[in-house]
Amino acid sequence: MLRRRMLGTGLAALLAVCVAAVPSPASAAESASTAGRIPQAVLDAADALAGAQAAAVAPTFSRKPTARGPAAIAAEHVINCFGQAQNPHASTGGNGIPGSLNGKADSWCDAAVPYVGAQAELYQYVPGGGFFLVGVGSLNYGSGTKTYTSVAWTICQGVPNYYILRGIHTFTAPGGYYPPSLRLVSQSPITEVSC
Repeated sequence: MLRRRMLGTGLAALLAVCVAAVPSPASAAESASTAGRIPQAVLDAADALAGAQAAAVAPTFSRKPTARGPAAIAAEHVINCFGQAQNPHASTGGNGIPGSLNGKADSWCDAAVPYVGAQAELYQYVPGGGFFLVGVGSLNYGSGTKTYTSVAWTICQGVPNYYILRGIHTFTAPGGYYPPSLRLVSQSPITEVSC
């Protein structure tokens, strides 16, 4: 059973702590629209899925402020964490499942942290209905600086269709860093896939 997943305006609030902006799903969709390849209805549905966010950001942990005032922010006192939603694609076998379509979400930090989590969500466009959730990858998590990957997949349907992959990325700071935890949601550009 397909279930529609609606997102509220709280997405922007989840990304309040930031340092560097990356291209937004909306800007990627607009550039694809300029090329005339993606119908406007698909672009509008992608914007609705993204919550019309202007830009995704990379979360950062920094040293906690002390009773004497804020800690000096030096490069060694900052931990940057990252999340990426890769483009959905038809599997060619090997590490994938033959006859399936999948996408991967990656999470990692540039210094050791106690928790890094990645989960992928695969959405398919349904004309007149928007994007529907068709696959959820398992939560992959651990600690350290390793990249954790989640893979969401669905069965190929034999006809071209539009897909988006969303990555849910969660991080916990080591002791002495602030904020205690962060969450980042990334989204791939709209991708047309035919199997």
